[in-house]
Amino acid sequence: MRRKADLSEQFAQVVKKHRELKGISKSALAEKSGLHQTYIGLLERGQRSPNLDTAKAIADALNVPLAKLVAESER
Repeated sequence: MRRKADLSEQFAQVVKKHRELKGISKSALAEKSGLHQTYIGLLERGQRSPNLDTAKAIADALNVPLAKLVAESER
């Protein structure tokens, strides 16, 4: 079974990967998701773990299904 920190760190990497693939900045992702740019930075560094509502807002802002982000995080 994975530790929570492992899944959170993987999720952070997946979010960053998708953000960079889309060519959008942290501030643009923050604006699209309704979150603060600082939070996005902390999330991408694995220093914050989003709750489900926050993860869904990020997924929607990236135009990627939340299930896909989670599945990629579990690999």
